[in-house]
Amino acid sequence: MQNIALEAGLQPLVQSVQKWQTLRMHATHQALLNDPLHAPALQFFVEQIYGPQNFSQRDADIIRVVPKMHKYMPNKALSSLASALRLQALSFELDYAVAIKFVEQATSEFIVIDRQSYAQAYLAGDNLSLRQEQIALLNTLGINLREAVAVKGVTMMLALSKHPAKVKGLFTLHQFLQNGFKAFKKIPNSELFMQNIVTKEQCLASLLFAPQGENPLPYVPSIEMTLET
Repeated sequence: MQNIALEAGLQPLVQSVQKWQTLRMHATHQALLNDPLHAPALQFFVEQIYGPQNFSQRDADIIRVVPKMHKYMPNKALSSLASALRLQALSFELDYAVAIKFVEQATSEFIVIDRQSYAQAYLAGDNLSLRQEQIALLNTLGINLREAVAVKGVTMMLALSKHPAKVKGLFTLHQFLQNGFKAFKKIPNSELFMQNIVTKEQCLASLLFAPQGENPLPYVPSIEMTLET
């Protein structure tokens, strides 16, 4: 999907959409962001799953080596990885759909992404079921991370697998897993943490799709860009 965005010349717009979403998620979950115990986990989700990064090389590496990864990483860690990849892939698909709607609705080459224009593009996608699936995958990732963190010795296993992962060209992938586990391990009650996020995201999606409902998106700085021709 990222290659499609590149070929269509829409990668900059998709990344701008993702940047605005990052600001939106920070605003929606500001209380967690202000809590030093919860902030690392929230930042992990926002930056590693929803953020404007190119994960194509990491994903290609995973497809290449995933059958052999059980030798270097615990099964619970691999379950977390699978959940993260499914969530990240669907999220990019939805971001691309929003970017397409921005192009279709544009009256000039100049595009402003703010709460109003984003809501319009979001709704034009008419994909509530996929949005619900996205939130469900986020919840699944939280469950898998919680279970993986609870595995005895998982921190040591990840530490010991760091060098083999680097040798095998999987350092970025290993770092992705380790960052997630480190962030989640700090949370006093990870179930409550995920419930907080999932409930707010479900509520926001429901309000956006509600007929004649008010725009529930928070006020965050707009992002301006010019479409490439």
